[in-house]
Amino acid sequence: MDRTIAPGESQDSLQPVPDRTHKFIVDHHRTTSQIDELEEMLSQFVSAQRLVPMTRMGELDSAFQFHGTQELGFFGVHFGQKLSIDFPPQDVDDRHNNIAFVMASKGNAQLRSGRDEFAISEVQGLVFSAGPTHTLQFSEDCDARALFMDRQRLSEHCAKLLGRDLDKRLNLETCVPLGTGSGHSWLRTVQHASAELSYPDSPIRYVPAAWQHLEHLLFTSFLLGHRHNYSEALLQPQPAAVPFYVKRAEAYIEAYFAEPLSLADIASHAGISARSLQNGFQNFRGMTPMAFLRSVRLQKAHHTLRVADPTVSTVAEIAFACGFTHMGEFGTAYRRTFGATPRQTLLKGA
Repeated sequence: MDRTIAPGESQDSLQPVPDRTHKFIVDHHRTTSQIDELEEMLSQFVSAQRLVPMTRMGELDSAFQFHGTQELGFFGVHFGQKLSIDFPPQDVDDRHNNIAFVMASKGNAQLRSGRDEFAISEVQGLVFSAGPTHTLQFSEDCDARALFMDRQRLSEHCAKLLGRDLDKRLNLETCVPLGTGSGHSWLRTVQHASAELSYPDSPIRYVPAAWQHLEHLLFTSFLLGHRHNYSEALLQPQPAAVPFYVKRAEAYIEAYFAEPLSLADIASHAGISARSLQNGFQNFRGMTPMAFLRSVRLQKAHHTLRVADPTVSTVAEIAFACGFTHMGEFGTAYRRTFGATPRQTLLKGA
């Protein structure tokens, strides 16, 4: 059952989220001085982990809060005592594998992964996910914040930005510099998203489009501002998307190339004026719609001539079957395009 803090209740009390919430959003806020309670909360809302005090001095005096879903969520935790968090090794599965961005707004921390060590502070965050054994060590009186993102959804968003499927797994650099321009931009995005997730009356809780917008904002900001194996491809100038009416006109031409099509016929099927269709083809295909039609007809004729039996078929029959009505124009255009006459292709299959 979804849980949220009701107005006027203590931080340790919980009640169901209103029915209008479209996502399984969880809000949890609790303070504790018991290390086993804190360990249970972190394991429940984040991932399996074991907390180990690193000193007998000081009180645990911890506070934990979480806002979000299993696919996208924020948590903050305060440690009054110096301690270590051990993450057991996990199988890497993109379908159930969150990516964690972690930073320290107060104090500092350190991530140990195998032989590598990485610092966490106000000026450097880290990104890591399930896999090898990780250990996080937090200083006394440390405030840590983390954002969890679903790896598969992040990868899917990266593919959408690229306009193609990813041919390799999305691999992210561990260190996230926060003192740079892109780091400041990322932090502003994180702060905005965190505030929206924690606000009880935010539209993201009951308007699916608002949730999707927030998710896309985070994913886009992260992918463009953080280094990974697709960074260069994403930062390259992307060609403008071909308008739907150009694609619709092309599909229509491909299907009815043998018919006596006119510009008005094609524009009518595409649902746009002839002039706008002309401009669309010029801007995105570098030719007119009728030139595209002629190109399709020539390609169809070329293929048919290559596979036809010259003792059965004639050039004229094939030309007419592909929509050409003037043999002289067909011959000239064919020779200019393929470097041979239609008859040569029919006889040699080349």
